[in-house]
Amino acid sequence: MRRLAELWKNASTSAERNKLFSLHGVRWSTLWRLSYWDPSHQVVVDTMHCLLEGLAHDHFREFLGLTADSAQRKTDSLPAFHHHFPDVDLHKPEDFCEKDVKNIKYIRGLLTAAIPDLEGNDTELIESHMTELEKKLSSKKVAYLQFVAAELGIGPDVAHPGKKVYKVHWVRSLITWRRTKPFTIESPRLRISTPEVMQRIVDVIRTTDTPSSLRSVPYNFGEARAGSLKADEWRTLTTVYLPIALVSLWGEGSQHRTSEVSANRRAILDHTMSLVSAVHIACLRFMTAARAQAYHGYIVAWIRDLRVLHPHAPHRTNGHMALHVWDYLQLFGPVRSWWCFPYERLIGQLQRLPINHIFGDSFTFFSYEPSNTSSDKGQQESTLLSSHIKAAKLKHWLNRPSCPPVFRDVKSLFDRFVSPTVDAIIEDSLVPTTPNEDIPADLQSLIKVKRAVLHARVTYKGSIYTRESTHVGNSLVLYYPDGVTHTQIPGTIRYIFRTKDGLGFAVQRHLPLHSYPDPFRHYPYFPAQLHSSSLADHLEVVRPEWVVSHFARWNFSPQHIVAVSLCPVRVPFSLTRFNGLTN
Repeated sequence: MRRLAELWKNASTSAERNKLFSLHGVRWSTLWRLSYWDPSHQVVVDTMHCLLEGLAHDHFREFLGLTADSAQRKTDSLPAFHHHFPDVDLHKPEDFCEKDVKNIKYIRGLLTAAIPDLEGNDTELIESHMTELEKKLSSKKVAYLQFVAAELGIGPDVAHPGKKVYKVHWVRSLITWRRTKPFTIESPRLRISTPEVMQRIVDVIRTTDTPSSLRSVPYNFGEARAGSLKADEWRTLTTVYLPIALVSLWGEGSQHRTSEVSANRRAILDHTMSLVSAVHIACLRFMTAARAQAYHGYIVAWIRDLRVLHPHAPHRTNGHMALHVWDYLQLFGPVRSWWCFPYERLIGQLQRLPINHIFGDSFTFFSYEPSNTSSDKGQQESTLLSSHIKAAKLKHWLNRPSCPPVFRDVKSLFDRFVSPTVDAIIEDSLVPTTPNEDIPADLQSLIKVKRAVLHARVTYKGSIYTRESTHVGNSLVLYYPDGVTHTQIPGTIRYIFRTKDGLGFAVQRHLPLHSYPDPFRHYPYFPAQLHSSSLADHLEVVRPEWVVSHFARWNFSPQHIVAVSLCPVRVPFSLTRFNGLTN
């Protein structure tokens, strides 16, 4: 790596540097001046980029094709066959620009496209297609045709060697090569991404009840208008919404046109859930040797079956690096202690600071006050550091006990201003309550008192809980009934009350599942279970300390709901079916 980094440093042009980086993935860094610097042994793999923006993005976007464009694409636009073309970005001439690369890929697509509506050996339709292909190829530059012909290992179709070569000769060579290949899809792959699949994903995102602490994702997932998803959005999609949608479509009990389609969808689902399980384990805040081993088993299974189920999916570096995450889980524990989210968040805060865009290098990092010199150098750096330190001092002051109460009372507004994408935590003292008055009859029969203080919303250990009538998502809780840590039950908070005995929740639990197969039971490290959509006809008291976490709820069917635990520490449901994948 040191040799390649020095090669990049000594390159004479930026184009040469870009080519070297595309080939080897190594740039020069000032750290290479240290004789002992060895990044392959002295840096960790960042799971945010490797798993979330890497494997999860590639799997759902590219391998499954979960985009609106893929779903609307006609079957006839699929290629008749697949030819292994080399990566054009690694072998293109130096003078090729992005537009040239797009034209090369377009010609490749023309040469591998299937003939629409072809049945049997329809000579007339075939010749019509070849004539149209010849016209399209003739409209392209000779340099593009030469490049593709060289990739295919063919030369110009010239009758006499030594004769001058024109564009028509390259076109004829490519047409001759195309006639040797299939014109239709011999064994058509079953389409994965369909309008029905994309609509189910959108429905799940729109209709799932979630707490306010769960980051939102675009409702128009898959559309170009949704933009590029951030790592945190991929985490939410991978660990909550996409598994729910795909299991409901392809899991046990789902209906398909043929048994072949059913088997194919189930295999793809099982493969997808291997990645989902690995990502979920990696994102937990508590790590054990058993969980690290389970992560390793799932990621190995995903890599092993990738080319089996998706023959044209390339094995990428992220897949190899994801295997090494297992080593770091054993060495350093949960990834939250070493992933890049905090640094990316800090970068985002710095980018949002108002600046005058004057760059420079005359700046003293030990002073946060902008220099009063006449030089314009370093104004942007000075502004960034000054604003950041002032904001940090203000936040620190607002959290000190000596901060005046009037400022602490408006701290929630300050939090919303500083971090507008995060729901501010409202302290108990600011939550509207009812006076100590008569309470509803069903609550009175439960707690055996006539008067109590009722809350609409409380905060307990950083989590916001509300009654169902205030916010459905914040009222959904997984809890231990009677405080016995054996089975976790999903329920919804009907009342929040305070008596002389302390704070309590009056909860209605979801009834258990009866005589219906739970398709989520096959995926023990995806913390979801089916329950009856019916609630118990009685309330039960749940103390805040008995609550495990919130859960996400989606109506799986008119009679059933799926509850997905959002606990970042433990996997709530039984792991007895987990067989310890290690292959």
